[in-house]
Amino acid sequence: MELMTKRQVIIIGAGPSGLALGYHLQQAGIDYLILEQNDAAGSSWNAMPEHLSLITQWHSNNLINEDLCLFERSKNHSAKEFSVYLRNFARHHALSISYRVKVRKVSREKQFFYIETDMAIYRSAVVVDCRGYFNFPYTPSFPVVGSPPLMLHFKDYHNTRDVEGRKNILIVGKRLSAGQLVRELSAVKKHKLFLATRSPIKYSSRPFIYNFFLRHLGILEKIIKKMKINIKAEIDVPMEFSAKSIVEREVQVRGEIERIENHDVFFSDGNKEEIDAIIFATGFHPPAEELENDFESKSTPGLYYLGRSGQRSFTSRFIRGIREDAPELCKLIAEKLSLSIKDQ
Repeated sequence: MELMTKRQVIIIGAGPSGLALGYHLQQAGIDYLILEQNDAAGSSWNAMPEHLSLITQWHSNNLINEDLCLFERSKNHSAKEFSVYLRNFARHHALSISYRVKVRKVSREKQFFYIETDMAIYRSAVVVDCRGYFNFPYTPSFPVVGSPPLMLHFKDYHNTRDVEGRKNILIVGKRLSAGQLVRELSAVKKHKLFLATRSPIKYSSRPFIYNFFLRHLGILEKIIKKMKINIKAEIDVPMEFSAKSIVEREVQVRGEIERIENHDVFFSDGNKEEIDAIIFATGFHPPAEELENDFESKSTPGLYYLGRSGQRSFTSRFIRGIREDAPELCKLIAEKLSLSIKDQ
């Protein structure tokens, strides 16, 4: 293991937030290095379910207001297409990235951080956690007895082949990703579908209104900012209206899971079903951290976060929010480094 590699800034994760911040640090002449545990930038997006697409059009999803891949601006692109864009972005801008590096421990001694990996120990004045939501899948807890059915999170589901030969499929959740699973699994006509949810399902508005809102999202957000309304609350993205008829016609809705005994799943509404596979469309829950100036950890000065919900606004965890937040964080880091140099 290499004993020590020194950088001003270490960024953990080469997803959208890590790449956007790396770009701005590079433009500012700040010495940085991105550590990525996989073998390519944007690998989490490439591993997403094959049917997954971004709900907003391309002008909302580029990192620095440019069309590097010449994607059609009026099209909704798949997660895999977006992962290609991220890889091309890293290559085109020659960003400083070390791949296949797993961060094992981050500690702070005096004014420096020490980042222990399986390849080397890095020292830096600043660490930025850009791992994003996909690294923190949330699965509800409940008692499990015996040999349960296949259980996987939405992020680990790729296509219907993952549940091939399994008749009774339980989807846990009621938001956008649950609706996407309902549509895909119902189309193959091979499964009996169940949906577990703790509260009634809410659907998005009818397609015309929903699509109008998404097409003009940028304008609506500018109006909100012009009115100086700062919304930081988590945005609930409901199940698409197009899934409503499928749910009502082909899916049996149950309460939340209370316990599992072998393949028998017991629900809070008193029902019991024999289930062959469970897919958790229950979202992602990064660890909560109290922040200063929207980015810096209150408990650990010099540790910053980017791409988390409600940092500067409700858009902060989305690509368009990262695009706006990254240059602001770059300015804060530049100020931090300038002050630390003066203090030495």
